[in-house]
Amino acid sequence: MKIPQKRYFLALIGLILFSSGICAFGEAVILKYENNNWFWPGTISLILINAGLGLMIKNKWGTF
Repeated sequence: MKIPQKRYFLALIGLILFSSGICAFGEAVILKYENNNWFWPGTISLILINAGLGLMIKNKWGTF
């Protein structure tokens, strides 16, 4: 795989991870509001958001 295609693919994976983290964060907020166990969904959302941002920044998402 060529380098620009690999960068684009990894940045796209980062965008998907970031979006999934935002969705998981919304679910954690709903669970906290309903007084349910929200710790693990919140932790997973934090991991997904940071991993997605890291991949997007590392692969220079805005420079295509």
